[in-house]
Amino acid sequence: MQRFDGRRLRRLRESAGKSPEQLAIACGRSAQTISLYERSRVSPPSDVLGALADELGCSAGDLFSHEDAVVA
Repeated sequence: MQRFDGRRLRRLRESAGKSPEQLAIACGRSAQTISLYERSRVSPPSDVLGALADELGCSAGDLFSHEDAVVA
């Protein structure tokens, strides 16, 4: 199961040397919205996922955690 992972977004942003404000401008969002994404309060829509990935030099899949499904 895949879930958007705000912690990954933050790590990738910091690794890219970008501030939340810089990422927000590049993606057409506010810094407050980037903060919401990074804290996993909301998930970005698909068009924003693509913009985030492009700006950070990763794939959209890199912004998701990959949890193994537990079969009972």
